[in-house]
Amino acid sequence: MKIQNQFRKIILLFELLFISVLWGANSYAQSAENSLAQADSLFADQQYTESFKLYEQLYTEANMASPAMLLKMAFIQEGLNEYSEALYYLSEYYLMTSDDAAVAKISKLSSEHNLRGYEFTDFDLIQTFFKKNQYVFIYVILALALVGLAYFVFRRNKIKEKPYGFGITYVLLLALLFYLSNFPLAPEHAIITDSNTYIMTGPSAGAEVLRVSEKGHKVKVAGQEDVWTKIEWNGETAFVREDNLRLLKQ
Repeated sequence: MKIQNQFRKIILLFELLFISVLWGANSYAQSAENSLAQADSLFADQQYTESFKLYEQLYTEANMASPAMLLKMAFIQEGLNEYSEALYYLSEYYLMTSDDAAVAKISKLSSEHNLRGYEFTDFDLIQTFFKKNQYVFIYVILALALVGLAYFVFRRNKIKEKPYGFGITYVLLLALLFYLSNFPLAPEHAIITDSNTYIMTGPSAGAEVLRVSEKGHKVKVAGQEDVWTKIEWNGETAFVREDNLRLLKQ
């Protein structure tokens, strides 16, 4: 009886903990929705600086972003002549929506400031599609793997057959699932956020300087070494301090 009472207390404790977490999450979501509504109201009243502060807070702290919100943030930053930030939010918007109008705007803005890295090809579109739907592919392959495992067991136990060919296919399916779960389907990109950014040949302040870059260029990210981000620059491997870059989230 004493053990049963202790077990009930443990269950009650977990129930209370679950309810408190759920209540906190709902309260946080409601607070974020209120902040978004306030930011939209300020934007409608053309109080752009005040609205951007709220949008940025939602974007960085609440990890909250919608296509409409990203477009508004890009509009505000372009109006302030913060073209690198405008390109950042436009790029995030494009990665979320694949909107051709965003490509035209990005190309126009990057051309005006002689910025590289914003070329879009059909291969880029395919990579973006697979990256956006990566988890869908993972779930589909996982479902196929589970069905395949059940089929394999059935064939082995009921029909007394050893389907070696199916086993090889199943292993390949698991290998594909592992790859999709651990490796990105498209390379990561970042935007240089500071003028006079040093692009180095190695991950060290004593390395040779390849170029002193202006802000706004988009680069392909290849890795990280301490405070240095490995990038691809003009076909070469180079390094930039991580605090001079802003990684695209999508």
